Amino acid sequence: MDGAKARAVGGLLTAGVLTLLLAACGGAAPPSGPGASAPSGSAAPSATSRTQQTSPTTVPQAAPTGTPLLWPVTDLAAAQDLQTKVDGGAQPWTLDPEEVAISYATTTYGWTDPEPTSTTPGSVDLTDPSGGTAHVTLVQPVRAGPTGIWVVSAATRG
Repeated sequence: MDGAKARAVGGLLTAGVLTLLLAACGGAAPPSGPGASAPSGSAAPSATSRTQQTSPTTVPQAAPTGTPLLWPVTDLAAAQDLQTKVDGGAQPWTLDPEEVAISYATTTYGWTDPEPTSTTPGSVDLTDPSGGTAHVTLVQPVRAGPTGIWVVSAATRG
């Protein structure tokens, strides 16, 4: 076999292996050969149609079972009910941990205008113009991430 034929056979083998690998992964084989194009009506999946995946170490987790819930709900069943209502468009403020902490301080301590002074995931420090301070710990008892509600699980007033 001369060099040109060997390269052609090698190229066909490589294309065959790629086709098998793509088929095993659920993808479509790319068109091959001179002038080849994808069949009409086919297209690569758009970025929005692909399932986005993150590594397990970066995926937030919902609060573990048994985590105390203080406000605005006090048990998991009520949290699940609230999550369903929020999914339907009600009470969007419960998706923001700062807003939940502020509302908690307003309702529980009677503060009129608490300001968040420090926020980290699951923790908000508040200061009231009257001089009061509070540290509020929050959890997402039903679903973690931007669509999960936040619930106060502990609070200390300074």
